Amino acid sequence: MKKKILISVLTVPLIVVATASYLYLNTYTVVSAQSETIAAAEKSTSSKVEYIKITVSNSTYSDLSYSIRIRDRKNLSEVTEEYVGGVLQNKIIVSEEGRRVTSIGRDHVTGKLVGNTWTLPVNLANENKKILNISLMEEQKKEMKEQNWVKSVRLQSNDASLQEVVAETNLKKETVTIDTKTGLPVKREVFVKDKEGNWTEDSVRVEEYKYLDSMPMNLQKMNDEVEIKEITAPIKEDKLLKG
Repeated sequence: MKKKILISVLTVPLIVVATASYLYLNTYTVVSAQSETIAAAEKSTSSKVEYIKITVSNSTYSDLSYSIRIRDRKNLSEVTEEYVGGVLQNKIIVSEEGRRVTSIGRDHVTGKLVGNTWTLPVNLANENKKILNISLMEEQKKEMKEQNWVKSVRLQSNDASLQEVVAETNLKKETVTIDTKTGLPVKREVFVKDKEGNWTEDSVRVEEYKYLDSMPMNLQKMNDEVEIKEITAPIKEDKLLKG
């Protein structure tokens, strides 16, 4: 059977049609998902609100980056945040069962958060609605099961549920630590070959998966003042614009 390297894809991406131009009208207050969900996540073991945090460090950049994704399959909404060096850079809120998209980004010149919000056409909103019904956790478990691993090792640690598996090609190797109790990964290490043909570490991903009892309502706000403009969805003939 042909070997394949693991690529982490949690599911089909939502249709957001992000745009780079920012004009402003209304002012909102946005709250970080990181601080608002930790307490709630510790209480819940299974629900339709899923929380995923992925922290990435690599040999190229010194700043630690991480992303947070929260999907509410009951109310069909999702919040995604991206941080670099602990500072929020981008935030996307998909609400109203996939119809409304709010895209917020940090202006690299002023350092301020700015954004737009729009409503998608019915056909694209319906696609989002289908995607929002998909469990990120179950998709990740399925992905782990379907990989063709070349090696599996039970780790010698205090936690007997941890298992290490490896997927490898001629140029790239990925070592994944899996929690066998949940079937989900907790750590991924990517190695590439140097000029001498030796494996060198390229990046490390620490992954955290939790369930929340509900989507905190104030996650759709910001702790910095952000001006949001209502715009027409940046699409042409109900299709996404390139770029």
